[in-house]
Amino acid sequence: MAKPPVCPYRASRNRLARGIALVLLALPLHAVAATAAGAGPAGESANPGFHTLDDLDLPAFGGVSFQAGSDTAAPADQRLYLDVYFGERATGQLVEFRLRDGVLHATPQALKEIGVLADPALAGDDGLLPLEALPGLVYDYQQASQRLVLDVPTNLRPLQELGYQRPQAVTATRDTGLLLNYDSYARHTDGTDTLSVSAMARWFGPLGALESSGVQHFGDGERGFRRLDTRWSYSDSESLSTWTAGDLVSGGLSWTRPVRLGGVQWRRNFSVRPDLITFPMPTFAGQATVPSSVELLVDNVSQFSSEVDDGPFVLDTFPRISGSGEATLVVRDALGRVTETSVPLYVDYQRLAPGLSDFSIEAGYLRTGFATDEDDYGDELVANASYRRGLSDSFTIEAHGEFGGDLRLGGIGAVWSPGARYGVFNLAAAHSHGLGMTGSLRSVGYQWMNRRFGLDLQAQRYGRGYRDLGELAIESAGSDGRDRMRAQDRASLWMAVPRGSIGYSWVRSDRFGDGGDRIQSLTWSSSWGQSLYSYLSAFDSEQGGLGISLSLNLSLGRQRDASLSVNHADGRNDVVAGLRQSLPYEGGWGWNLQAGRRNEQGIGQASASVRGSGGEATVGADRINGRTGYFGQASGSVVLMGGGMFTSRRVNDSFAVVSTNGVAGVPVLYENRELGITDEDGLLLLSDLRGWQRNRIAIDPDGLGAGYRLPPLETFATPADHGATLVRFEVERINPAMVTLLDAAGAPVAAGTEGRLPGGGGTFIVGLDGEAWLEDHDAGAVLVVDTGATTCRYRLPTTTTTAGLGAPARLGPLACGEGQ
Repeated sequence: MAKPPVCPYRASRNRLARGIALVLLALPLHAVAATAAGAGPAGESANPGFHTLDDLDLPAFGGVSFQAGSDTAAPADQRLYLDVYFGERATGQLVEFRLRDGVLHATPQALKEIGVLADPALAGDDGLLPLEALPGLVYDYQQASQRLVLDVPTNLRPLQELGYQRPQAVTATRDTGLLLNYDSYARHTDGTDTLSVSAMARWFGPLGALESSGVQHFGDGERGFRRLDTRWSYSDSESLSTWTAGDLVSGGLSWTRPVRLGGVQWRRNFSVRPDLITFPMPTFAGQATVPSSVELLVDNVSQFSSEVDDGPFVLDTFPRISGSGEATLVVRDALGRVTETSVPLYVDYQRLAPGLSDFSIEAGYLRTGFATDEDDYGDELVANASYRRGLSDSFTIEAHGEFGGDLRLGGIGAVWSPGARYGVFNLAAAHSHGLGMTGSLRSVGYQWMNRRFGLDLQAQRYGRGYRDLGELAIESAGSDGRDRMRAQDRASLWMAVPRGSIGYSWVRSDRFGDGGDRIQSLTWSSSWGQSLYSYLSAFDSEQGGLGISLSLNLSLGRQRDASLSVNHADGRNDVVAGLRQSLPYEGGWGWNLQAGRRNEQGIGQASASVRGSGGEATVGADRINGRTGYFGQASGSVVLMGGGMFTSRRVNDSFAVVSTNGVAGVPVLYENRELGITDEDGLLLLSDLRGWQRNRIAIDPDGLGAGYRLPPLETFATPADHGATLVRFEVERINPAMVTLLDAAGAPVAAGTEGRLPGGGGTFIVGLDGEAWLEDHDAGAVLVVDTGATTCRYRLPTTTTTAGLGAPARLGPLACGEGQ
């Protein structure tokens, strides 16, 4: 087998070692010959302190076992366990090798575990491959210390992946329950009473969520119920998708219009993987010649740091910026030498990461007149589809199609960042045919920003005959379509200035009819110290004229602030001042006072609000143009789950019900914060969990005492979106006792004696003074203790007393033989 070239220093060292060994071996040859005749029986030397060449244990040099000529050769196949070093750095691992004819062999898996890549195809039938078969590998087997020193080239080192690693999909727990959200508003003004109640009912379980919502009106000539949405949905974290059937809103792209449908939908849902980064991340590759530390700076702010072994590495991490920036990779080795590499980058959320796709496909019937008396569905089946895919770090492709009646629409688009650093261009073109007309859509835009400056340009043009599903929905609602959009343009920029920022925007909309407008606005926002914030804006509209507004907000401490707004538009001046204390998240009181002049009318309002675990409520009074009114508002949720019914503040997404197996008064912690204690049934509702994420939930057993057997005190709950999970802590009530046992002589049973409860009740150990601890016991149970000469039986009393709530009972002393 051909061997790879040996490095010069190793070859010269081997030749020198062999020369020294030959000289040393030649010296005793005459002594060997002279004493050979005097050898004892069976070849024993007459000189017990001298050994023949056959007895010499000579070291191996340069990875090859060396032997002087003898009839007794070393084994042809030796099993070795060697301490492996990379140069002077110890790996801390003992690895199994085979020494065959002076060549070390190992399995590819063993080499992989110490950081050496080996092609399994190079291994023989026994799974071993010679180290000489690895190109560029140099090794030194030091037999005396049983050490193997490796010099591994870059191509044989595994790539070290640092930073962001795509996480595995989580598995959500889908328990069954029922949720009712409500929001009500009542008002009394000049003898007129009105009441509106909106509600949403949702059943959730392993098959997803089924929900329906609506609004009920009473008074002021409005009575009756208006249904809003009814649908079923199911999300899956493995496929990152959601199925929906019923009332839905179609998906789309930045240059398309969503529509309401009654039908079915299948779409990508990245929210089921909130830990997944969907946009392109910059990748930094490098190589460390010795163990080093790696740090990534973005705009001179540290974003990531880690230790890295010698060898190649690649760093993927999420730069916590938006827009343009500069990334600097700093590699610092053990000797303090520093290597810095700086590259510009651009981070945006319009592009998709390479290989990642986004889509939405739906079919059904157009819905018009939503939340009105004209709520209805169309007669013709329509379909809508959108698709996006990241082709590279710089380029994302888009496609869209719509079908309905004789309408056919197709379009393509792209998002492109030149060099992934010079901002983002978005381009789109679409063509439609239907209703006897054809038309096209063209869209182009560009965005660029950094921490000090930002620019956004966008232009869209519509042909006179361009139609989409949104236009069909408008026309089916009775519009003649003559005011269809012809052009939409916008240009905006902003710039950071001391203590704030200024911005300018220009927006134009033109329609084929007489509609259209052009609006320009200039804004300035600023912070003055830690407490005062101001916002000044001026605008000019072709339809609305000139206007200017100023708002001031002054923080007065925790959750309290004062505000003042002044507006001038259409020749009117509005001035409103307010003082407010906001509601604390954990619950409590808040209030709001307002007074001023708006729309040429004097106004005033005062209200008080309260937030608790069961919901929120507000009551107040206002006076507008001399008329006094009174109002009240309440919102919250009702949950049926886990055998209990709960009232709660409004539940917006996922939640959990915690059960402590019927034990009341147990504090429950969410992410190390106590959120409540279990009720008389041992249940507690946690209303604000993060869907599709691991939520840390624990119980605090400090107040339970010794009368309970505790389960693991912490667990993780992962509910699905629009769902819930039942978290069980199997707390068990037990009857602990400290019992004093006497032997047959009336003395305390010796410490260390083992006792048992017959019938599989377990064992116990007697301590000092004959006292034994029983974690749980039944009144009247029998204990058996073998004291050596005698086996004693003890019957526990049928009634016991405790030192206090949760304290163990004190029993005895019990005499030997009782219970026989």
